[in-house]
Amino acid sequence: MNFRYQFLTFLCFLFSVNSFSQTQKDTIFVVKAPDPVDIDGSDNDAVWSKSEWKPISQIWIPYAKGMAKGDFEGKYKTAWDGSYLYVLVEVVDDMLSDDHPIPTQNWWDDDCLEVFIDENRSKGNHERNNNAFAYHISLKYDAIDLDASGAGVNYKNNIKVVMDTIGVNTYLWEIAIKIYDASFTLNNPEASRIQLTTNKLMVFTIAYCDNDQTTSRENFIGSMYMTAATANDNYITANYFGSMLLVDQQGTTWANSSKIYSEKLFSVFPNPAINQITLERMDNISGVMLLEIHSATGVLLKTMAFEGSHQTVDISDLIPGVYLFTVSSDKKFQSERILKK
Repeated sequence: MNFRYQFLTFLCFLFSVNSFSQTQKDTIFVVKAPDPVDIDGSDNDAVWSKSEWKPISQIWIPYAKGMAKGDFEGKYKTAWDGSYLYVLVEVVDDMLSDDHPIPTQNWWDDDCLEVFIDENRSKGNHERNNNAFAYHISLKYDAIDLDASGAGVNYKNNIKVVMDTIGVNTYLWEIAIKIYDASFTLNNPEASRIQLTTNKLMVFTIAYCDNDQTTSRENFIGSMYMTAATANDNYITANYFGSMLLVDQQGTTWANSSKIYSEKLFSVFPNPAINQITLERMDNISGVMLLEIHSATGVLLKTMAFEGSHQTVDISDLIPGVYLFTVSSDKKFQSERILKK
């Protein structure tokens, strides 16, 4: 197979995966709310009409198995302001179950939303520390995660949540989440609270624990693809969380794939490169640009946001080979093949 054919095949694969359809296979763009969102279990706030639904459809447990029609369907939207990350989730669940009266016991075996957040993308272990958070949000609005001893702790003060019934077996969850860094403590949480700003990159994934009125969880469904070996690892490590970028594009829905088109946005030099490359912006549009670096097999390796006309990117940690650099700006994108020597 010649190189040209390999590269064209890779491009087709990449754009099928990274087509700005806003699944968690790629970075999701999170729109800014012009006003604080009223957490009332509805989608009445104006920002929700500017945010696109994204699916919760990957069956992690039992891995990649089918589910009966009506057993579960899920989708979510996100928004933000300086104080909160907002999440709107619509769930179809034919049986709601909360059989464990003590919130900090077997919380994963009841119906609950599970929200994974790592505010500084540090990744790594978070099972018994606050490097990242895995909030299990129950039907009673508890938010359980583990403490340093491995016991369940109720972080319900870290969130605001209301769930309402909007149809037959259909429920709408509206959540406001306070964002904290790794120094978080229950004794003084506000000391570690993060104010959110435009162009902030975080990592985020959402899932649903489904229990059809039995003694344990029957299905675990997430917002992003996981391998069989890692399907139940997100409560332990933040290595697999998906990326999210906070944007402030008033009146614009970034996630409208029908309006995306390719345009020359930047030049890149040197190419081939050894330790770093420079991106030189060629368009006249101000604002944030998002860079994603993929391997030749389509694996997302790096994500970064930048502004200005020049940006230097360190690639010293990449092994020699061919990589695809994709830069997006508002509704335009450009991809370039880069050879690392």
